[in-house]
Amino acid sequence: MALIRCPECQREVSDRAYACPSCGHPLREAGLRGQGQAYSYEYKSKKTIFGMPLVHIVYGPAWLVAFRPAKGFIAIGNVAVGVIAVGGFAAGLFTLAGIGFGFVCIAGIAIGLGVGGIAMGYLAVGGLAVGVYAIGGLGIGAHTLQNDPRLLDSIRQLFRR
Repeated sequence: MALIRCPECQREVSDRAYACPSCGHPLREAGLRGQGQAYSYEYKSKKTIFGMPLVHIVYGPAWLVAFRPAKGFIAIGNVAVGVIAVGGFAAGLFTLAGIGFGFVCIAGIAIGLGVGGIAMGYLAVGGLAVGVYAIGGLGIGAHTLQNDPRLLDSIRQLFRR
């Protein structure tokens, strides 16, 4: 076993490590090649927008990538932060996630203008919806299907020709 330097944080790491234990930077491809080893992947585009990579993808189990977030204009990963963010936990203007926070958010738990199992925000649609305008099995807010009959008429007018 030899020691090498992590290209990201410059700490000494075993040459057999798949990722740096300090910062989570992938050191070599683990692969799923018949030995039950985990796979990690990272891609960061060279093209940037306002200093952020156009696309940043970080994928892999938590012990391998150490919850390194994908940060970019388009971010995809276990944890994703970007203008367009897709991940287990995602934050951005437009998010698709298990747990999401964003201006427009589709998630299991959605915070923002949200659609999800549990949704919170100005406009919330979900099984449990909390917001000024809330539509759901249990809607809590100033305007819900349960307490504002005009809300249903307003929604119908949106879809009429």
